[in-house]
Amino acid sequence: MKKNKNFKKEKTLVKSAEQAKTALDILFQNPKKNLESGISELLEKLKNPKLDLLLDKYPDLLQEYDLEELLSGDLAIADAEVQDIKTAGLLSCLQLLIHFCYELKENPSPKDKRFDSLRYILKSINCSQFVHDLLFVVITVVGIDYYQKFQQRIQNLDFDLKNALELESDPELEQHIDLMTWFALVRLFLESVYIYFNSPDKNYKNST
Repeated sequence: MKKNKNFKKEKTLVKSAEQAKTALDILFQNPKKNLESGISELLEKLKNPKLDLLLDKYPDLLQEYDLEELLSGDLAIADAEVQDIKTAGLLSCLQLLIHFCYELKENPSPKDKRFDSLRYILKSINCSQFVHDLLFVVITVVGIDYYQKFQQRIQNLDFDLKNALELESDPELEQHIDLMTWFALVRLFLESVYIYFNSPDKNYKNST
């Protein structure tokens, strides 16, 4: 999918390590419901068997290519679409970040190999690019017209729980509302991860 240069960059939701920790605490109360289930729903709606195969063999691809290459959208591999390679990378990284962050949030240690893997992902793609690229994958499912309609609805609201519930019952949005809600939570998760684990107040980094 081609990038839309007119896409408006959203303001960040998370401003501090304290906000990031609070968000992660809430999201990890039920990570399967809040974060993991949406990945399966997205894959189901994409209906792309080649993407499923790429996800299955992604560990092998990481032995052959740098993660930054796989996420670039420029890497060509035999019998695979360039965008599928990138999408598989985004979803694999998201799955790993959920797993690693859940384990490391309360007991981060530079000596933990999972932390090295988490840091490798954070260095391979910046947060805004991760969110932006993942949004484009979501838009391939919901369509640009639906997405613009959704944006118009939330821009006209003081977004709170009451309004969120009203969105869920909006007949024009109900088809993909679960997926859009998931993306909003993932965006919050990613911003929190990048801030929390890169906070200068925390001694997470080793000397390597």
